[in-house]
Amino acid sequence: MRISETDKKGLSQSLWAATAIAAPDCPPLTEDRRADIAVVGGGFAGLSAALHLAERGVDVCLLEAQEPGFGASGRNGGQVIAGIKHELDELTRLIGRDAAEKLIAFTDQAADRAFALIEKLGIDCDAARGGWVQGAHSDGALDGLRAKAERLSARGADVAFLSAPEMAALTGTDWYRGGYLDRRAGTVQPLSYARGLAHAAIKAGAALHGQSPVAALRETAGGWRVETESGASVTASKVLLCTNGYSDLTGYLPAIVKSVVPFYSYQIATKPLSDNVLKSLPAHGLGVSETRRILSYYRIDRAGRFVLGARGALNGSLADPAFDLSRERLRQLFPHLTEEPLEYAWNGRVAITPDHLPRFLEAAPGLHAAMGWNGRGVALTGVMGPVLADWLTGTPAKDLPVPVSAPRPIPFHGAMRPISGLAVMWKNFQDRSERGRATPAR
Repeated sequence: MRISETDKKGLSQSLWAATAIAAPDCPPLTEDRRADIAVVGGGFAGLSAALHLAERGVDVCLLEAQEPGFGASGRNGGQVIAGIKHELDELTRLIGRDAAEKLIAFTDQAADRAFALIEKLGIDCDAARGGWVQGAHSDGALDGLRAKAERLSARGADVAFLSAPEMAALTGTDWYRGGYLDRRAGTVQPLSYARGLAHAAIKAGAALHGQSPVAALRETAGGWRVETESGASVTASKVLLCTNGYSDLTGYLPAIVKSVVPFYSYQIATKPLSDNVLKSLPAHGLGVSETRRILSYYRIDRAGRFVLGARGALNGSLADPAFDLSRERLRQLFPHLTEEPLEYAWNGRVAITPDHLPRFLEAAPGLHAAMGWNGRGVALTGVMGPVLADWLTGTPAKDLPVPVSAPRPIPFHGAMRPISGLAVMWKNFQDRSERGRATPAR
């Protein structure tokens, strides 16, 4: 698994790397060993799976190319959001009624489960349950949020529809037509969360090895041999791949690699702001996003920094122009912050699937993968740990909240990111057209 220097800097330049709790000791794998289950990838999903397997007495060995939380788990916006992006009717068309109801029921509780896991493990990750707001960029989007709030309220979710003045009062910007508040949600320091899961997994008995990029997977009489670039290997009866948006950096299992498309998300963070400035911004613990197709997302961290993310360069460049959209959104939404110095700028990969649904994949007997979190991974992946542990210890696929399937490579996978450049321009045009010239009612 070859990690580029750009990807390495994409974490090292981040706010989260600068402020996270200490990383655990995860020495490289230096000699051959056996395990019941091998996990490849040290993000939220892999770490939580290793933790919950170890708690059940399973001998589990996790291999990470860099360090726990190196990928998307340590770079994201840290917004803990309940649910997925699909409504029940749409999801039913995709996977059937029974599977849809099961997935909806599980993901509706994802934020509850995530905060409960953090509390149970005592992870110091600035967990703050301040809710999540989605802002409407147009009148049509506002109608959709009103209907969404009604549907979720009917399911018992603690949500509310927001008028334009209410949205402005919560977010500090009058750009939105109104919005939707989900009080189940909140924010975390994502790299601290990942490192906390790693500490807990080690304490439970899991073996975690960093700086151990996997070079090959080979089926053997005893199961699967997971070979690292150093030559050391783990032989296990089952393997779980949790490489998600960084899967394309691996040189094996192209069918799994091509099941998701990785895109870069770019974030900027100001220096800590004064109390006077913070009064006009979202409260600490509140995550904010939008209905725009090319959306922005933002929050305040524990020290009072304003953190905003948006799309950027398709190739992952960290050159200054790659952050143009993030800075443009800052000027558009919070013009009074444009004079505030920026302290951090970084990026990370988001793994997208064509139907925006997560994937549980079985490539061969004993060879499993979990990926495709589509921007909702902070809540979902950590709490998938017990589910993945169930799957790998014999729970039938029909009893899992995520359908299990064979890998379905995306056609013309290699062209997806270049083509997306044209799609971004079209989606931006749609967003602007839908917004029109009207101003929000106040």
